[in-house]
Parts: sequence; structure tokens; C-alpha cells
Amino acid sequence: MSRRVPLYEGEKHMSIIKPHDIVLYGSAGEYAVTLRPLCDAHLPLLYRWNADPEVLYWCEGADVQENDAETVHDIYGRTSQHAFCFLVEANGVPIGECWLQRARVPDLYPDTADVRRIDMMLGEKAYWNCGIGTALIGILVDFAFRVERVDALHEIVYDYNKRSQRVFEKNGFTLIKKEPSIEAPAKAKEDFHYRLTRQEYFERQG
Repeated sequence: MSRRVPLYEGEKHMSIIKPHDIVLYGSAGEYAVTLRPLCDAHLPLLYRWNADPEVLYWCEGADVQENDAETVHDIYGRTSQHAFCFLVEANGVPIGECWLQRARVPDLYPDTADVRRIDMMLGEKAYWNCGIGTALIGILVDFAFRVERVDALHEIVYDYNKRSQRVFEKNGFTLIKKEPSIEAPAKAKEDFHYRLTRQEYFERQG
């Protein structure tokens, strides 16, 4: 992996990740789940998680074995300009990251609709299969509809990622469409489209 370099040439003191001031809380069984603003101090964790092929297998639709430091800067630097990017903690231990960002699905929603998507990476494999993914999605769903007041959440999940499919289904998302994967070179044959609308969310809340 290459060493850290500035995201933009000549801007060595500029932050790579644009932080925010939102902290969100939830729980998953024995774990207190906290979502904290992602920032440059977390880059060593991001380098490590993005260098693990097993972690990337579940996060990347394309056949990616490693994201080097420059790629990490580009991914999180660009995304954080227009998204809420969080560090995920379980009982105070950093275990992954997640985002709430705008989704572009022009064929399914009107231009005026506020549509977002959730992305997540659980980089610490010891915390897989503990219900934390389901909990953090629930936390972000609540934040999206109750605070950000979005119109819909739209997720694209790869056909082989059964765990992510279950996580979104547990949080009320419905499978609405399947199509050939657009990733290249792809591990997935199909992309599964899941949706949860604002009306559906509040109906589930009773």
C-alpha cells in the first residue's frame, strides 16, 4: 500500500475527509452502537480495512483486492463532500464505517424526490454476524426519515451478498427490481434494488 498523499496537489494541510457534527446511537444485543463523524484521524483504520480482500469482497461489486491510500483518499474525500460519513463503534471499539448519501436512480423517482442510499463497511471481522449491521442500518434509516426527511431510501445489493439482503429486509426494505450487474469486472451477476419510502417507514412505526 502506498503512503498517505494529499488529495489535491499543493493542499498538504487541507482535510481529506470533510467532517460533520452528527452523532447517532443505537444498540445490538450486548453492543452499544455509536455512529461518530468520520474524519482524517480515522484514515489508518480506513487504510487497513480497504487493504483486506475479504472485507472488500462484501463491499465492492467489482473484483477489488485492495484500495491503496490514494484511492482511499479519493473515495472518502469525494463522498464526504456531499454525504454524512460515520465511523461505527461497538462498545467504544471502532469496527467500520457507513454513509448516508444521495442516490441517482432517475428511472424510478421524479427529479424533485430526495432519494438517499446507505453504504457500510464492517472492517473488523470479529464483529460480523452480531446484529451490528442491522442495527446501524436502522439508526441511519431513522436519521434519514425523521431528521433529514428524505422521500425514499434506495439500495443496490449484489446477488451473492445474502447477509446485506437480510439486513435491509429486516429494516423494512422491499426488493423491487433485479438487473444485470453494472460493475466490471463483476463478482455479481445481478444487482438487487431495494426500496423503503417515507410512507412505508412511518406505517411500520405504527
